[in-house]
Amino acid sequence: MGERRLVVGYESALGFWRAVRAAAGERGVLEPAGKTYGARRLALSEQARVALSLCNADAPLDVVVPGANRRHCCELVTDHVWRGPVPDKRLVGVGDDVFVCTMPVIFAQLAATRDVIDLAELAYEMTGTYGVTPWEGEGFCGDVDALLDIAELRGYASSVRALRIRGSARAIDALGLVVPGSNSPRETDVAILFMMGRRRGGLYAPGFAMNAPVKLPESLAERIGQKTVIPDFSWPNGTIVEYDSNEEHQSPDARAHDEVKRRAYQAVGMDCLTLTNGILRSNRRLNLFAEELERSLGIRRDGVCERSLEARRDLRQRLFGAETEAAAIAELSGAQQTA
Repeated sequence: MGERRLVVGYESALGFWRAVRAAAGERGVLEPAGKTYGARRLALSEQARVALSLCNADAPLDVVVPGANRRHCCELVTDHVWRGPVPDKRLVGVGDDVFVCTMPVIFAQLAATRDVIDLAELAYEMTGTYGVTPWEGEGFCGDVDALLDIAELRGYASSVRALRIRGSARAIDALGLVVPGSNSPRETDVAILFMMGRRRGGLYAPGFAMNAPVKLPESLAERIGQKTVIPDFSWPNGTIVEYDSNEEHQSPDARAHDEVKRRAYQAVGMDCLTLTNGILRSNRRLNLFAEELERSLGIRRDGVCERSLEARRDLRQRLFGAETEAAAIAELSGAQQTA
């Protein structure tokens, strides 16, 4: 890294790439406010302010240095010693000798402090068609292009794992949970639930595609007025899972549209299951859904042990929130009747 370079990494660089993706649909997100500097070289503090604006971040700025002897002395900057390779092809210049690490590098850097689920969520976001917008609370924007593919993330993570860099094994583990094509944070969390092993609380039903179009027979396409349907989750054996976010408040038009899709799936020999927020906010209903999914997929397994059920409760709560009061009461009543 050159002496004049300011290399942005870690959380600050993640903020930059999130802003870049949001800017695809919202002009002005990346325009730094304030002074125009012209051709003169900027002081470190000026570089940091430019970078903070571009990253939509508050100080201090996360900056990458190759060793402790290259640390900066500036209150606007937090230095991180990164032992992994950062060649020029892994950097994007944004002007004024400010460079930003690309996502494979950032992903490996964040693996030192984030857990597997956080990392998997980040990988789904960057390989999917939505982008998190932190300046809008928990909001996200849709209909954006994937920033990169999983192979790029895995390739760099594998290279730093060979160097035994902290967190690299966790990064590889997280990427094993990722399927490209997610359209939203909630779809991402459902996918993680499907991919996670049963001992870790998941349903372990891998092999699905996300938002992959299914071509309909010509006669059916003419009847319903569309040539393809795009299920949220689809398995090669014909199992489909559609996630319906508004179980209780869907409009009649939305319900009618969903019914058309379900009939289309059935017409081409697919088994369509519906997953709702009500199921995701209930331990008992989620367990019943897991059994239904296994039947549809033709999976035969031994019953889930209590330890795995406890892990599932914990994972469900982490991904989808606390169980609803009504669901908790229903589960308690069912347990008392069984006793």
